[in-house]
Amino acid sequence: MKHGTALLLSAGMMLASLSAANAGTPDALIQTHHQRCGKPVFYAQTVNHKKEVEICIITPSVSYSFGRNGAEHKEMDITVPAHTTTYAYQSNQVISLQEFTVRNGDVSYQVSAGTNDEGKPFASLDVYKGTPDTGKPLAEIRLDLDTVVNNISHALTEEGVVESDSL
Repeated sequence: MKHGTALLLSAGMMLASLSAANAGTPDALIQTHHQRCGKPVFYAQTVNHKKEVEICIITPSVSYSFGRNGAEHKEMDITVPAHTTTYAYQSNQVISLQEFTVRNGDVSYQVSAGTNDEGKPFASLDVYKGTPDTGKPLAEIRLDLDTVVNNISHALTEEGVVESDSL
């Protein structure tokens, strides 16, 4: 009986440490993201930590993936020419906003991160039929702020990504 209790306690502690590792610290997430992606643009996990979104520059293309954390094969895994993607960047005294949009046929995947009008931080993944400006919203997925790795900046133009004037 003593060994059974010790074994259960040991298994419970191991599961707790695995859960903590899956949530990841920002530094650990950044390191993992850089290992998978030579030129990372954006990475985040959903608020329930079951799925992840990742955008990478693979010159002259951009890869976009979304699916279960750590899964080799994602639900959505596409590579598109960099010139078919856009980024937007705005910062003023009230808000800070960075967006990156990947278009695949008539569907657009847009990640956004920053602070809203009330100064509260946010991060989301939005999916549209058509463009984000005029298309039909298909999904809005909230992302865990503690898992966001955001490299959306004006430097993306050097990789062939077009700056959007939609902000």
